[in-house]
Amino acid sequence: MAEVTPMMLQYRSIKEQHPDDVLFFRLGDFYEMFDDDAIEVSRLLNLTLTHRASQPMCGIPYHAAKIYIARLLRLGKKIAVCEQVTMPSGPRTLAERKVVEIITPGTAVEEEYLDRSANNFLASLFCAHGKAGFAYIDVTTSSFSATSWNAADTAEEFAKELGRCAPRELLLPQSLRETAAVQSVLERYGDIAVSYYPDWHFAAELSYKRLVSQFRTVNLRSFSLTEVSPEVPPAGFLLEYLSQNSNSSLPHITGIRVYRDSEFVIIDDSSRRNLELISNLRDGTAQYTLLESVNHTVTAMGNRMIRSWLLSPLTDCAKIRDRQQRVASFVSRRDVLKSVRAELASILDVERLAGRIAMDRAHAKDVQALRASLEAWLRVRDCMSRLEFGGADTAAAKQLIDMIRDAILEDPSTVLTEGRMIKDGWSADLDHYRQVQNDFNGILDSYVEEEKAKTGIANLKVRFNRLIGYYIEVTRGKLDSVPEHFILRRSLVNGDRYTTVRLQELEQELNSAGEKIINEEKRLFLEIRDTLKTSVPYLLTAAAEIAGIDAAASFAHAAALHEWVCPEVDGSDDFTIIGGRHPVVELHLPAGEFVPNDSSFDTEKKFALITGPNMAGKSTYLRQNALIVLLAQTGSFVPAEKAHIGIVDKVFCRVGASDNLARGESTFLVEMTETAHILRSATRRSLVIMDEVGRGTSTEDGLSIAWAVSEYLLNALRCKTLFATHYHELTRMEHPALQQLCLEVLEREGQVVFLKKIKAGATANSYGIHVAQLAGVPGPVILRARELLSRIQAAAGAGTELHTESLSDVPASAGTVAPPPDTAVFSDSAAQKPVAPGLFSDEELILDEILSAEPDSMTPLEALQCVSRWKKVLSGR
Repeated sequence: MAEVTPMMLQYRSIKEQHPDDVLFFRLGDFYEMFDDDAIEVSRLLNLTLTHRASQPMCGIPYHAAKIYIARLLRLGKKIAVCEQVTMPSGPRTLAERKVVEIITPGTAVEEEYLDRSANNFLASLFCAHGKAGFAYIDVTTSSFSATSWNAADTAEEFAKELGRCAPRELLLPQSLRETAAVQSVLERYGDIAVSYYPDWHFAAELSYKRLVSQFRTVNLRSFSLTEVSPEVPPAGFLLEYLSQNSNSSLPHITGIRVYRDSEFVIIDDSSRRNLELISNLRDGTAQYTLLESVNHTVTAMGNRMIRSWLLSPLTDCAKIRDRQQRVASFVSRRDVLKSVRAELASILDVERLAGRIAMDRAHAKDVQALRASLEAWLRVRDCMSRLEFGGADTAAAKQLIDMIRDAILEDPSTVLTEGRMIKDGWSADLDHYRQVQNDFNGILDSYVEEEKAKTGIANLKVRFNRLIGYYIEVTRGKLDSVPEHFILRRSLVNGDRYTTVRLQELEQELNSAGEKIINEEKRLFLEIRDTLKTSVPYLLTAAAEIAGIDAAASFAHAAALHEWVCPEVDGSDDFTIIGGRHPVVELHLPAGEFVPNDSSFDTEKKFALITGPNMAGKSTYLRQNALIVLLAQTGSFVPAEKAHIGIVDKVFCRVGASDNLARGESTFLVEMTETAHILRSATRRSLVIMDEVGRGTSTEDGLSIAWAVSEYLLNALRCKTLFATHYHELTRMEHPALQQLCLEVLEREGQVVFLKKIKAGATANSYGIHVAQLAGVPGPVILRARELLSRIQAAAGAGTELHTESLSDVPASAGTVAPPPDTAVFSDSAAQKPVAPGLFSDEELILDEILSAEPDSMTPLEALQCVSRWKKVLSGR
């Protein structure tokens, strides 16, 4: 076995302290990784894996480390950066090394590691005493929030909160490692880095003290928290974790926002995905989403804010109207809107700049970026002087701008040890050192003139020699005039060489000027940064104002671009949309091609049963109404001619489904799980949209389920519901709250045109074969399908039992295959005989058959068989 070197002993000793982190071990100009770290990182980053004394090893150049760290963070890894902190004391001694920084997905603060358009949240969950507390924080922006719920609801609430804040990293207690409700949620969020810690890290008492100390308050009552609040343990541990990993006191974290579901429209995880609010179902990007249709922000802060608004629509009418007024102000003054957006484009991420300043991470270019951003903000305020917008005081901004402009170079260095940060004129000492370095000959000339005047030696000169440095040369004829303060250095044939205390001081100043300049610039910059740190609360206030202006301007730009209108939003039960349009579909269609539709509910008619063929626009109609509601309650204008929206508390969307094979869930089970959640969670003020409930099983089961679900929504929940279905039998339901709608279809000369227009009534045909033809199904299959459909409809109209053998007399088209024996065939047409047990009474079924029967086309034997069967059914035999 090879002997372990002292360096590897050092590496392993440090690695033992960070077993779960990738250790970047500094060796010269490289960060090296060994053993398991090397194997894993070489695989993840496609690096060359080498060996050192049979030990796996890979490395990266230190100057490119941020690129590789960013890639590892995106993969959910934690990195411990180990630097050389002292030089070796001898040829056979080791340099001292220690971990100077731990970077995790949720604690990263450098710009290279962050997504400018999204918050970088670190989250935590803790359950105790029947309650669950959830907290999340973005250390780069100081955003800190928490909420709680009953522990029994964790599966639902935890998923909803993870979907809302989308944390990069999650901290959990060991007690939740085996909790099924938590683990089932985490399976859906595999891209979150999850770490488990002993439960004592979440001790309520320690967490409470940590929060009080951080916020510098006597208690937490002003934040709606007490010692026993379930939000306290996870929130306190987040601060402890951040403090340990960032080596900062986090002075910009000065409070926490405790919120409740009642403040926002509740959108469960499934509905959020189905509605594609901020990411699409296809590839997870923002293309073809609601975010894409309204996001015209030009600042990173506005981008993050508009995402937050879309994920958390409001339920407070006053707050909604306040946003609407801001949007309306811009819409009414397009000139102001254009000017404001142009100036906003010059503003960098003030929120994260303030965070880096607070954590002592900001460099001189960051400070100059802050100055430029504040100047642009003042120009924005000037543009908006004609609008009634409140805002923070600008006097402090002007003071900060003046200080930075006077102190920091326009294009400064980002490294503290390089100098080149501070302007001339800011510090007399720094100016002196620079003069010594840059104009030493001029200083010497002045000194020489002084000595000439004192001694009367007119030809006195100062020269330089590598061996003795600077010296004063006096010729042999003037040696009698040499004063006492001249110190003899060397005697020569033609004269002597002297020095003086002053000359030695000047020489020493020259030799140390470079180092003193760097040290002085560093001291001055840190002094300026500390001054800026005292203004961090003000900067965060300004950043929030900038984000709000940008988000409102974005909504206004979308409204002006697409001709949206301001909806009336109030606490009523009304719901009226005139000429509504789908904001995403319309965005990707040629101008004027989208067909608008109306929608309305009132206190009486709250359930809309929508029938229509495939491709006619049912799903688009369902989603557009939900999206219009969500836009209205974010404060945005909406794609409609007119809209009156009574506040909804929850939005549920059950449209389509996919299986989850990893969890053993079929498509139909997923569909029923979502349906069950809606039926158990919706209230009278909720909006429910459901599409094709029951289509994942047999016709009889599916029709029965769809009917029963409809009845429950009508009778028990009585919420606003848009229910689309292909089960035309549902149109026979009667209820005072029910309205029937369908998609209009034009049939002309054998051609079918889907007009995409909603009208009152029910559809009598699914046009499925026509859609199959549009999809490119081979002609023989289409022909055979039409033949079979004709036979099925004829048999259903005659009231006869229909099996595959009854189709035997239908001539088969070339290349077709008959259905397997003993397989029942059902039609989606309105003439299909309902057979769901318990769905209709026997009398209803028989009456329907009698009314639809055609006696003239029946043989006497067929008529006798019908009468005999009816008698058996009615007599219960």
